[in-house]
Amino acid sequence: MNRMDQNNSVAGFADRRSEENAGFLTVNKIMAVDFVLLTVSYFLWQCIKRGSIGLDASYFSLLWGFYGCWILSSVLARKFRVKSYQTYGDGVLVCLKSGIYLMYLIALMIVLLGLFHYSRLHVFGTCATLTVFNVLAWSLYSALVRHRAMDRVSVSNFLAPFRLEKKISYPLLGVDFALVIFSFFLVNYLKRGDVYLSLEYIRLLVIFIGLWFVFSVSCGKYDKARYRSVHFFTWQWVKAGGMMFAAMAVLIFGAHMFYLSRGQALGSVLVLTGLELFLAGIYYRIKKNGLVAGDVESVDQVQAALQQEALSLDVDVDLIRQRLMEPAREKFRNRVGENNPELFAFMDQHIDLDDMVRMETSIERSCESIDLGDDRVPVRLMLNLWKINDIRRVNAYFLKVHRRLLPGGYYIGYAHTIQTHYDWMFQKFPRYVAGLLYTLDFCFNRVMPKLPWLKTLYFILTQGKGRVISKAEVLGRLCFCGFEIVAEKNIGKRLYVIARKVKTASLDKSPTYGPLIALKRSGYAGEVLNVYKFRTMHPYSEYLQQYVYDKQGLQKGGKIENDFRMTTWGKIMRKLWLDELPMLYNWIRGDLSIVGVRPLSFHYLGLYDAELQELRKKVKPGLVPPFYADLPVTFEEICESERRYIRSFLNHPVRAQVVYFYKAFVNIVVKGARSH
Repeated sequence: MNRMDQNNSVAGFADRRSEENAGFLTVNKIMAVDFVLLTVSYFLWQCIKRGSIGLDASYFSLLWGFYGCWILSSVLARKFRVKSYQTYGDGVLVCLKSGIYLMYLIALMIVLLGLFHYSRLHVFGTCATLTVFNVLAWSLYSALVRHRAMDRVSVSNFLAPFRLEKKISYPLLGVDFALVIFSFFLVNYLKRGDVYLSLEYIRLLVIFIGLWFVFSVSCGKYDKARYRSVHFFTWQWVKAGGMMFAAMAVLIFGAHMFYLSRGQALGSVLVLTGLELFLAGIYYRIKKNGLVAGDVESVDQVQAALQQEALSLDVDVDLIRQRLMEPAREKFRNRVGENNPELFAFMDQHIDLDDMVRMETSIERSCESIDLGDDRVPVRLMLNLWKINDIRRVNAYFLKVHRRLLPGGYYIGYAHTIQTHYDWMFQKFPRYVAGLLYTLDFCFNRVMPKLPWLKTLYFILTQGKGRVISKAEVLGRLCFCGFEIVAEKNIGKRLYVIARKVKTASLDKSPTYGPLIALKRSGYAGEVLNVYKFRTMHPYSEYLQQYVYDKQGLQKGGKIENDFRMTTWGKIMRKLWLDELPMLYNWIRGDLSIVGVRPLSFHYLGLYDAELQELRKKVKPGLVPPFYADLPVTFEEICESERRYIRSFLNHPVRAQVVYFYKAFVNIVVKGARSH
């Protein structure tokens, strides 16, 4: 083993060890200990200031204010996340950040509400003491339980947030400084009708400039590398403005600068933040559109852009053809393997990349069907590195992919599914916060797109991007569009799918999508019967019947084992038989009888032997199947139960229905029998 492998092994073992040690922590333990430390800190300073732990009404209200600010500051600092304590330095940094945020929030609350009678020593002392207690508690825990102390990695992690930027945009900094001066004088003019500043407000301007500089640099507002997405750069400027706003409140309360106008001090920050966001938006657009450097217009610029002295017409066409005919493995190893080695290994495991050449494959990064026009060369393998969730018309896109692929060709894509979205959200936020956010996200991204009245509004607001889609729907849509699922795997909290073009697209014009569905089932005399039920599975699940059966098999009772197509509310509805209420309409129409064989899908019916399939054509399906009378366990027992019922019904129809209904009633009502 070389030195690099040894270092990687040691680092990997250290990471696993830290995760195991951090595993002793839980969110409830962290919250409980921190709540006790906050309460002790507050009453300790109450005793120091007043010689008693008794609270009057005013300081009792302040205690509740501390509790509220403590929760918010802990969420902002991610104090209640177990993964925030991977190393000793990480834990210390979280304690310090939460203490600073608590000081900011409690001072901001006091200044905004004008509660200037509170003791500064009591307020700031409580924040400082809690921070010290937090660091001491974490140090003891690290030494006694985790058996780890400050190391080089911890120091590096601790100092990382305080490092200055390396690629500062100085023009942006200069313009922002001008906005600082302008916003302060603008608010002063609006407050007093004049730009003249008294000595006190000149001092406030100096403080204002100092806070702006500290938080602007520390939050990375001018770092060119941070302008990679609109959400990322916006957050840096909002965060700096918020921290500046809170720090100004700390200074006003801490320095007893109550004679200054809160509107002037805090209003200047708000105006500055608004102007900065407008400035940052313009700067981002300029950077994105590539207008900073200007167009290429001169001969020297052309040569610099092409990085060549002269254009040679002596092209080795044979060499180019030879490269195009090379195996596709190296192409995907270089384009995919370097950034996502797990994805490359997944592809290499299920696709023979050596059997394909470069020109037979394509790597796309688009969510628009127009980018897969009919004029594109057909390929044997297409990888799309754009998320399926952002495709406005998913079926139309998959059909375009189907048309572009050669028969037997492969499509590889990925999606952010309901499960991966759930895992990501509950890992990123504390459980109670994640639960609230997940509920709101569920209503907006999953319920709203399915309601007829709100669907149009949803797509106007989102342009169809960012929808949360289930794993069953992704796979089902692919099968509906003429693919078979080769493999699927979660990589980096995303579901990657390999699908193969094996058939024409489905001729079914009405795939089920709404809450009320019509399932095609085998009816009397083998006719196709539309059985109505409430949805219990994710959309397009019916196209996955063969795939799920081949992968999961059957459990006791004849149902598919661990069927991921089932929704959470669907399990509840099936347990209470609420999903089968619309089948009463089939009974009224005469499609079903009260007692009869279960109306089966044609795939499931194909698992029966030929004799039983012919027997089933002689009777109507029913609402209450013979399963609940005999309670068979294995698939063979289910077949034998239906065979006995059909023969009994053909000999004595009325008696068979009465007997089987009575047995089913006793098993269901008295014995609590259910179909699993």
